Amino acid sequence: MQQVSLLHRELQGSIKFFLDFTNLDPHSPGYGLTVDCNQKPDVASIAATGFALSAWVIAGERGLLPPRRALEITRGTLHTLLHHAGHHRGFFAHYLHMDTAQRWGRCEYSTIDTALCLNGVITATAYFQDAEIHQMAEELLKRVDWGFIIFEKDGRALFHMAYNPDRDGDYVGDQPGFISQWDMAAEQKMMYLQAAGQIEPTLARRLYQGFRRDKGRFDGQDIIITPGGTLFVYHFSDAWLDTGRYLDPDGVDWFNNTRLAALANRQFCIEHAGQFKTYGANSWGLSAGDSPFGYEVAGCTPALHEPYHTGTVSIYSAVSCLPYIPEETLAMIEYLYREHPRTWGKYGFFDSYNLAVDPPWYSSSIYGIDKGCSLLMIENYLSGLIWNTYTNSPYIQNALGVLGFQKRQ
Repeated sequence: MQQVSLLHRELQGSIKFFLDFTNLDPHSPGYGLTVDCNQKPDVASIAATGFALSAWVIAGERGLLPPRRALEITRGTLHTLLHHAGHHRGFFAHYLHMDTAQRWGRCEYSTIDTALCLNGVITATAYFQDAEIHQMAEELLKRVDWGFIIFEKDGRALFHMAYNPDRDGDYVGDQPGFISQWDMAAEQKMMYLQAAGQIEPTLARRLYQGFRRDKGRFDGQDIIITPGGTLFVYHFSDAWLDTGRYLDPDGVDWFNNTRLAALANRQFCIEHAGQFKTYGANSWGLSAGDSPFGYEVAGCTPALHEPYHTGTVSIYSAVSCLPYIPEETLAMIEYLYREHPRTWGKYGFFDSYNLAVDPPWYSSSIYGIDKGCSLLMIENYLSGLIWNTYTNSPYIQNALGVLGFQKRQ
């Protein structure tokens, strides 16, 4: 009972975070944009805004917002995205000014952050069944020029990660332009679904087959792994797509893949508990987020290279494992609340903590994408609302068919 109560409190705190850190000034061009982090209230994240669009669905369904209010916020957000938010060929700038919705500095136009935002758009139009929302969603989805970001390399069709036209822009090397490529298994699966609705089917299937399926082993089973073994990459697409209902065209069970990755992350922390005081059976989650040393991307084995970690536990990444390993995740939630009250505040859990430094360190930060991912996974565990709404939407059903996903027997 304590565990279920904590889940509901975390869920309610998450909705309060999105209400308090989203621009809800009806006269602002940045209406509906959500902050990147509570510590940087002027900087909006286009990806966090996508999570917020899904948060309004949860809030309206649960009565945490009047349904009419959830609808109004959603309409206003889509209007901002369509008419004010800085973009290049439909790909949004990673960061935006909260008040103007214009590109922040010389940040990149990001494929994955755009896709996270559009996942929220797809969820919103599927849930609200509102003509105005549907029209704006269609325009936003069709505006994305997927062909601009696709290229061929060694016989494979791939997505670039981002585009930046500025010589001194973020992630730009010697020359401005395209930035890196999605050639490995990571958080980008949603991009193949979104592109499948807009491009030629044969190319859509080639793109999905284009990224590597590097494999590691855990508990006698293969895992398709990410290079650094960081936990969040297993969650971002699957927070919306119900992989428990489908196998991919090659028979890959992405749900079980995430389950194994979660168990491997926990086991790695158990095995390294002697070196890092934070780690243990009820304290695990090596991922990306706040740390005593700044923003950190940590991971565990199995991975392609030696994983980086410093004793920092990303709480949101562990909470996001709830639908996959509920017993272990619930035990950690209760442990943190009881034994480490400094991990908890008015919005539920903070981002992370680290007991391996002196003095012990507790984050006071909340990132919109982190709080959003754990919120969606809690709701999926409790009701399946986001999974059902997104996965059953006509847009995603069509994409799954194009790519050749099959329902489990």
